[in-house]
Amino acid sequence: MSTLSHLEPTQAAVPDGAEVADAMADFFSTFRRWIRTLIGDASSYARMRLLCELHRDGPQRMADLASALDVTPRNVTTLVDGLEREGIVQRRPHPTDRRATVIELTDSAHGAVNRSMEHEAAIGELFEKLAPADRATLIRLIGNLESRMGPDAGLAAP
Repeated sequence: MSTLSHLEPTQAAVPDGAEVADAMADFFSTFRRWIRTLIGDASSYARMRLLCELHRDGPQRMADLASALDVTPRNVTTLVDGLEREGIVQRRPHPTDRRATVIELTDSAHGAVNRSMEHEAAIGELFEKLAPADRATLIRLIGNLESRMGPDAGLAAP
């Protein structure tokens, strides 16, 4: 339950930063639980995103996948290791860079990719129900908050 649910819509109370942070933490916890319920135990959000990324943009270097997914290269390696064991992706040498490895979907990836695309669409549907202006505002606010947490933002982690 949201930390702000006790406020009546008619109240003019403006939540302070700590209340907003609590509400965000509550939302993210609920959102993660909801995603786990939606996609089940056999998958993960990161795995789903990786498969969708490969499906949309084709074979990619590990570093490019890490950048596209905004995760560390080590996380991509772990995901790729698991997907490779399942026969869903394969590594191959980069055609021009001997040091790089390219990740691509296998012929057996069709079912896993379709499930990932369906899950991604279902997750997106949650936000599609927001008014277009609200979606734009949410994206703007998230970007604003992310920029305040960057290494050059002057907000040191405690």
